Amino acid sequence: MFLFQISNYEDPALDAETAELLRQRLEAHSRSALPGMWKVTDRMHTYAAEGPGRRKRQGRYRVYAVVLIALGIFVLVPGLAEPRNPALIFAGAAAIIAGLLGLFLAQKEKTVPIPASCKKEAEKLLEGRRAIDWNNAEAKVEFDEAGMTISFGEKRETVPYSQISEVLESDHLWLLLYSGEKALLLQKKDLVSGEAASFTARILEKTKGNVVE
Repeated sequence: MFLFQISNYEDPALDAETAELLRQRLEAHSRSALPGMWKVTDRMHTYAAEGPGRRKRQGRYRVYAVVLIALGIFVLVPGLAEPRNPALIFAGAAAIIAGLLGLFLAQKEKTVPIPASCKKEAEKLLEGRRAIDWNNAEAKVEFDEAGMTISFGEKRETVPYSQISEVLESDHLWLLLYSGEKALLLQKKDLVSGEAASFTARILEKTKGNVVE
């Protein structure tokens, strides 16, 4: 159904993505244990993100940005006329750049901070993976109707789908948690058989577990 031929974990993007996946896992467990607290927290976050105060600030920032861009153009055009005035060109360009940056920041959503514990755990997880030359290890992971089979040389471990508890996905990775606290980090580039777009849904269907994207 799906076959991964494990290769080295060299991509620098994996550091941030692994930490983010562990943050999602931590949040999912916290939500499960304290649903009432998270209900209140979500309401507070929604108000902070979409409430009248934020809308007013965003509107004000957009107005300031548009004014800066307009002033920048007003100053830049005469500066470009002969004889050119470097001071006006610099001032106009700076105002336009500041205005464009203001528009970008007004629209940008805040990212959720990653706890230090998740970063540390991600570093430890990747350090273990990167200590092995997977390109010559003859390691593969196969998913079929019976479950998941992990092969490492002559060693094989078969895990039924009932033991896979969570599947978390990022741009380049899948993180599978199974058999208690075991973690399997799969790179999407290592998928040699099966469609990446359907992997998460298929495993979820088999495990009936929780998928966090």
